[in-house]
Amino acid sequence: MQGTTGRKRVPKEAVVNTLIPLPPLPEQHRIATILSTIQRTIEQQDKIIEATKKLKKSLMHTLFTEGLNGEEQKETEIGLVPKSWEVVRLGDAVDFTKKPRSLNLSEFNKIPFIPMEMIPIEELYITAYLLRSPDEITSSVYCEKGDILLAKITPSFENGKQCIVENIPYDFAFATTEVYPLKPRNNLDKLFLFYFLINSDVREAIAGKMQGTTGRKRVPKEAVENTVIPLPPLPEQHQIAHILSTVDKKIEVEERRKATLKELFKTMLHKLMTGEIRVNKVELF
Repeated sequence: MQGTTGRKRVPKEAVVNTLIPLPPLPEQHRIATILSTIQRTIEQQDKIIEATKKLKKSLMHTLFTEGLNGEEQKETEIGLVPKSWEVVRLGDAVDFTKKPRSLNLSEFNKIPFIPMEMIPIEELYITAYLLRSPDEITSSVYCEKGDILLAKITPSFENGKQCIVENIPYDFAFATTEVYPLKPRNNLDKLFLFYFLINSDVREAIAGKMQGTTGRKRVPKEAVENTVIPLPPLPEQHQIAHILSTVDKKIEVEERRKATLKELFKTMLHKLMTGEIRVNKVELF
């Protein structure tokens, strides 16, 4: 490419002088048919994933306002909810996890650390973390297995960055200071809370209370504490969380299938265009 940074262009002669393979025309048709078939399947996967995500969003709205049992509803400060549900401040249902004074970090060679880039968007659990020596654990937030890490800085908060701490070598870890570690109390299911907090309507309401300068806005702790949440009986919380996590598993399966198809397309593109696989005598359809 030629030109200045940010304005580079492919010169015409680079295009016209590019060498391309030229199999017999019938074989070209077969190659194109194979690749376009894989491409259409990938597009179909996109539609399945998008439809499942829309289903999840619709389910979340219904489950968090109507529940599962067809109960008569009551009006509350967060709208209509079933009569048997409570409505409570989040600060009365969770604790903000703090490092115990008795924990001696010098007893550990390496300690798991979770930076912001390893906190997923709309995925339940962390899948990666760093291992740092105790003297590298300086500016960080203490958290424990089962905690929900809720991003507090823009745009991570608005983008839905949050996760449940699992799959770490110890019962604790440290994370970026730009998260709140929330530990649900005994009357609150952590998966139920996870899905409630990931709800776009809830995020928008909390985001409206962010403070700070443009580009460095953060959700203040009191905005989290004062967020009002529905609190169904614990068994119903478990059921709602199970339904939504089942939909999430469906999305994960379809995403993996799409990734496999994209890898297949890439492999077949290379093998067909280099003649490693010949289809000149293959009958299609």
